[in-house]
Amino acid sequence: KFITAAEAANFIKHGYNVGLSGFTPAGSPKAVIAEVARIAEEEHAKGNPFQIGIFTGASTGDSCDGMLSRVKSLRYRAPYTTNTDFRNAVNNGEIAYNDIHLSQMAQEIRYGFMGKVNVAIVEACELTEDGKIYLTAGSGITPTICRLADHVIVELNSVHSKNTIGLHDVYEPLDPPYRREIPIYKPSDRIGTPYLQVDPKKIIGVVQTNIQDEARPFTPADPITDQIGVNVANFLAADMKRGIIPSTFLPLQSGVGNIANAVLGALGRDKTIPDFEMYTEVTQDSVIALMKEGRVKFGSTCSLSVSNEVLDEVYNNMDFFRNKMVIRPSEISNSPEIARRLGLISMNTAIE
Repeated sequence: KFITAAEAANFIKHGYNVGLSGFTPAGSPKAVIAEVARIAEEEHAKGNPFQIGIFTGASTGDSCDGMLSRVKSLRYRAPYTTNTDFRNAVNNGEIAYNDIHLSQMAQEIRYGFMGKVNVAIVEACELTEDGKIYLTAGSGITPTICRLADHVIVELNSVHSKNTIGLHDVYEPLDPPYRREIPIYKPSDRIGTPYLQVDPKKIIGVVQTNIQDEARPFTPADPITDQIGVNVANFLAADMKRGIIPSTFLPLQSGVGNIANAVLGALGRDKTIPDFEMYTEVTQDSVIALMKEGRVKFGSTCSLSVSNEVLDEVYNNMDFFRNKMVIRPSEISNSPEIARRLGLISMNTAIE
């Protein structure tokens, strides 16, 4: 049934652990958690305790990490964040924080290391009566939190086009000792389903929203980032000549941020580098541009961490992009097993 964000937030009680969909702000729920922050502020004003634990795929937007930190309603948070208010609260000893490898998060929840998942909040572009949830721009740990949670709240966000149905490849591996190999042998392989199946009895409400992702804008490339890209391209071209990298090239993985975005753009402009595929955790603006130019042949990702303008462009041209990308859960997109099998060329940005 349809409920308001405020009504949904009332299901979340002090001491609960809440799992969120998405990976970066892409695919993260935005309406209900903001209402939870409001409730926490009201409860604190009455002298009552109100703190929750948050499990995510990666960072979220300010409407989660920022708002919850500012009203002191976070007890525990894992695995990764970029929010300044949250970081300050952790460093002040106000929030328990676990910064673990993103590919391990879902498994550690399944093992019970972080406690029970009371409620999962999931952003979707479509939902069926039998519990098929079609995710939006990011996946993260969504399959695990929805399966383990006592209750599921769905934010049905009309900003995200139903044209995206089919982009996701939802797959949850078995835990050891029953796990087999994850059968991905090239970036375009699909091993799961395009939807997330949830017991419809667990869905306690659907919140209709129309809220854009809290995307972080990219700064334009500059001479320094261009030169970094040229250096990377020259390095990879030299390794191709030495025979270390095969002439068909290897899939690329790229990290988050302005430099990574600019370096990929510069790499795409270097014609000594053949057209390539990507197996990575985030797809940023430059990758979409390289897909249009034919330089990126295919991109496997965990989220479309692009600007809102570029996301609209993707949604409006799904006939072109549908066969050029797939969105996977983070324990698959960030799996060391697959990274080693595919021989990824991994490019990540350091602070210094």
